[in-house]
Amino acid sequence: MSSGRAQLPMPHPLPGERSGSVRPHDAALGLLAEQTTDGLILVDARGHVLAFNTEAGRQFLISAPRALERGALPGCVWVRADEPSIPLELSPLERALTGEVVREERWGVRRPDGTVVVLRGSAWRYGEAAGVLLRTREERTSRLDVAGAARLLAEAGALLGMELDTEARLEPLLRLLVPTLADAGVLFLGPAGEPVRPVAALHAEPERHVLLVEMLRRYPPDAQEPRGLPALFLTGRTERVEALTPAQQVASTRDAEHARLLLSLGLTGYLGVPLVARGRVIGALLLFRTEGARAFSDEEERLAEELARRTALALDNARLLREAREAVRLRDEFLGIASHELKTPLTPLHLKVQLLQRQVDLMAAHGRPVNAERVSETLDVVQRQVRKLTSLVDNLLDVSRITAGRLRLELEEMDLASVAAEIVYRFAPSAMQLHCSLEMHAPVPVLGRWDRLRLEQVVTNLLSNALKYGAGQPVRLSVEAEGRTARLTVQDGGIGIAPADLPRIFERFERAVSDRHYGGLGLGLYITRQIVEAFGGSVRATSELGRGSTFVLELPRGDIPEECLAPPGAPEVAP
Repeated sequence: MSSGRAQLPMPHPLPGERSGSVRPHDAALGLLAEQTTDGLILVDARGHVLAFNTEAGRQFLISAPRALERGALPGCVWVRADEPSIPLELSPLERALTGEVVREERWGVRRPDGTVVVLRGSAWRYGEAAGVLLRTREERTSRLDVAGAARLLAEAGALLGMELDTEARLEPLLRLLVPTLADAGVLFLGPAGEPVRPVAALHAEPERHVLLVEMLRRYPPDAQEPRGLPALFLTGRTERVEALTPAQQVASTRDAEHARLLLSLGLTGYLGVPLVARGRVIGALLLFRTEGARAFSDEEERLAEELARRTALALDNARLLREAREAVRLRDEFLGIASHELKTPLTPLHLKVQLLQRQVDLMAAHGRPVNAERVSETLDVVQRQVRKLTSLVDNLLDVSRITAGRLRLELEEMDLASVAAEIVYRFAPSAMQLHCSLEMHAPVPVLGRWDRLRLEQVVTNLLSNALKYGAGQPVRLSVEAEGRTARLTVQDGGIGIAPADLPRIFERFERAVSDRHYGGLGLGLYITRQIVEAFGGSVRATSELGRGSTFVLELPRGDIPEECLAPPGAPEVAP
């Protein structure tokens, strides 16, 4: 390809002219040819090239020829624009030489380097001394023809369907696109609620690939940083920048080193396509072109969007499959735990009833009266196990109501401190058996509008949880008010909760300890959170392994009159 301004070839002299002379109109013609933004080739009736401007040299990747035989360009083949594998029978120049006027058509040209460019232009014959004028305008086209694009989609589909863990197939997918469709690419994933992270990155040049990976490692996307994420994560629309300037690239960086790394990649064109699944952006495919490459075309954009659509669908399906498998695992685990927990009170209940029945039968057989004290002891055990069994069944029913959205609240005015004091009184015997000192601090009544049964359930769950995991250590409960918010805090000095387990302890069937040692269905804290959120409040936990846990419950007090929000002091309640 010629560099700088194309040299206009000297035409052969007409009869009566000296060889090598330049006519004034030839110089003027060359000057005009260089001013147009189209590629322009002018030949006379004998095939001698009168004009071949710089843009024509860029489009055809050849230097200016002196002559053309039957309109054929050196090293180039005229082909069909829609099917580059089929050559044209007659080139536009050859058709114009016959006197045909060729108006605004599309042609393909296979250039000396093997690439195909699509041109749009016209050709016609004029005058007597000069025969053909060809004007061309380059049309953006894909690096892939129709067959190549179909093949790429088929290979991508095979990769995405190869494994259930689709993320493992994203780097091979990117290798299909680079350098076939782009010179560099990055795949980001960031489903709702999760931070955006690069899962695959590739540059066609090995040295620059190292720099790309290093840049992503040192400067990961940050949703809190205004320049941290591509805009398509917010808009959900494809972005395309035909000429990516250094200034645009630097504007997206965080510091000088970030800018240095980005500029060293040599990026000149950009195409960003969101990965959208069920109306949510879960990731993005970013493709880049480097120095000397054309801008992305409309066809390439549509191809990238189809690839992104298939990738998002595969990722979403893989996620749903993982969630389904996890749900089945949790169900099986829960059924095992529930069977064990429900059987635990049934076994002593069954034994006690059998024993009582034998005693009654024995006494009746000998005509003796039944020992009332022994019967009373047995019935105490039966009642205790029945209550435990009832509590387990109630928890299961509550989960069913919560899942179905049928958790109803009957609000009435009450004192949270009094409710808590009643629960503390009920747990006093259990605390003594577990060698726990149970303390309560509630200096004043805290009035609000809540559902009494559900409020008791919440306090019971928190207090029983503290006694279970804090056996042998003090358990403290406090109630206070801050404006229109009521706060209840339960603190124990027990085994504590690992930081990694804190985010999930309020989820259904979750636990931070082994069910073999502590039992339970893993529903108490889940039900507590659901009830508290139904009140419009919140519950949170802080903990440290070996140093106990603190649960803080905050509830809105409802439409309590202002004069009742700060009642006079009341004595501290202590069991």
